Amino acid sequence: MSKALYVAAALLVIPAPSLAQIVIADTPPPAATTKAATSKSDLGKLECRSQDTLGSRLQAHQVCLTKQQWWQAEQDNKRKVEELQDLTPTRPSN
Repeated sequence: MSKALYVAAALLVIPAPSLAQIVIADTPPPAATTKAATSKSDLGKLECRSQDTLGSRLQAHQVCLTKQQWWQAEQDNKRKVEELQDLTPTRPSN
């Protein structure tokens, strides 16, 4: 019985360091280059998303930003995650 627990714990721990190093690089949305393309571009279009309220599973609120602002917010969040991963000490393998 205890062998099964050790095996299960080992299977949970082994993939964690390898998953922590995954980095996804996104390219920015294409920018409009001409006046005609600018009027058709949807980068300035307002997009509303529902976000959960921190500390509650039942409440949510709407956040409205342009598509460019949503993209920038996602990039900022990814940068913060990478910084936190760099600050996290790694365990030496035995």
